[in-house]
Order: sequence, then structure tokens, then C-alpha cells
Amino acid sequence: MKMKELEAATGIGRETIRYYIREGLLPEPVRPKRNVAAYGREHVKRINLIRRLQQERHLPLSVIKVIVNSEMGEPAQGFEALIGLEVAMGPLLSDGRNLAPQKLADVAKATRLTVDEIRKFAGIGLIHIETRDGGEWLNQRNVRIMEIIAQTRADGFTPDIGYTVESYEIYPQMIELLARRAVVGFYSRLGDKLDQPAAAKLAVNGIRTLSEMVPLMLIDKIVRDVEKISASGVLPTAEEDV
Repeated sequence: MKMKELEAATGIGRETIRYYIREGLLPEPVRPKRNVAAYGREHVKRINLIRRLQQERHLPLSVIKVIVNSEMGEPAQGFEALIGLEVAMGPLLSDGRNLAPQKLADVAKATRLTVDEIRKFAGIGLIHIETRDGGEWLNQRNVRIMEIIAQTRADGFTPDIGYTVESYEIYPQMIELLARRAVVGFYSRLGDKLDQPAAAKLAVNGIRTLSEMVPLMLIDKIVRDVEKISASGVLPTAEEDV
């Protein structure tokens, strides 16, 4: 088909299509003649997949590019079956407790954090607030994070000695990098090799491995850094903070 027909079939303009080709999101068209470009069903299918990943998964093009191409640069033909993988992962990640989300106001009351503080923690990316039915909600993982913050304050890590909301900003930044590397690496290596149930099981096993390994690595690193400071006899300065 010609460019005009591809535009009609996908509802995407030619400038966007050309951009996708330049960025490696779409394969080059067949060129039977110097000034003739022929597009096929693969282009329609790939454009529809890109649009679906943008609209339903809210993924940036940099991640979509990895997803729609396998490690060898060939189209990941079976990836459509993995859209919605997070739904299949849900029951496998359940720990048997009540996982119902809670209203933000209820979490604030239970933790004695203010609603404004919780929103600020969401603002730096430490938690995610879901908006629905005119209210603000936290899932149980985010509720637990706020409970931990409340406990750290009870333990003495309070804003008046410098442990403000902003002091936690480095953690979501590091987690964003780690999570993005893990997710993109998983999809780029997986391609269309597994069906959704098998992929969900593998993904959950990977999450559990990271959740056990990363805290151990962090504790080990902190202890080693404390040992170095003790051996040096010199306190670190604020300028040495990363």
C-alpha cells in the first residue's frame, strides 16, 4: 500500500509515520523503484501496537521501541499476548492480607501524617496516588510505605533534624532507574518466547529475587561505609552527599 493508504488504515499522519521509521519503531518500506515506497500489513499492525502501548500502558516511545523489537532487531510478533501482564501478576504477588486500597484521608489519620505531606511524598515519586470516583486512594504497597515513614519519624528521623519529604527524593530516583532497567530488560529478552501465564510467573520470581537481593546489598554497603568512616576517624560532610 502507499503512504496515503497507510494513513487511512491507521489514522496516523505521514510525518508521524516517517518519524517512527527514523527512530526504528517501524521497518523501512519496500522500495521497488527509486521514488516509490510500499507499506504492508506489518506496518499497520506495528502502528496499532505502538498506539495501544501509548494509550493503554502510557509508555514512552523509548520503551516501546525496545518492546516492539527483539534483541535481534526482528519484530516481537507475539507481544500483543503480553499486554495486560500486570493483571496476571497480581494474584501471584498477593501475600494473603487485605489488599484493598485505602482512602488517602484514612491513611493520613492512621499514620498521623498530614494529607499535604502524603501528597508531597507522591510529588517526589515515593508513592502513587490513584484518583477515582472523585477521591484519592493508595494501594496497599503505598499504604505500607506511608506506615514505614510514620514509624521512622517515631524512631527519631524527623523533619526538624533534616529528614524532610525532600530528603527522600533520592530513593524514588534510584528505584525509577532500577525498575526501568528491570522492566525493559525483561521485555527485550522475553520477546514472544512465553505466553502470559508463564511470563507472569517468571516476572514475579524476578521481582521476589530483586526484593530480597537489593536490601541485602544496601545493608552490606551501608555497613561497609560506616566501617570506612570509623577507620578514617573523619566525619563526612554534606558536600559528600550524593
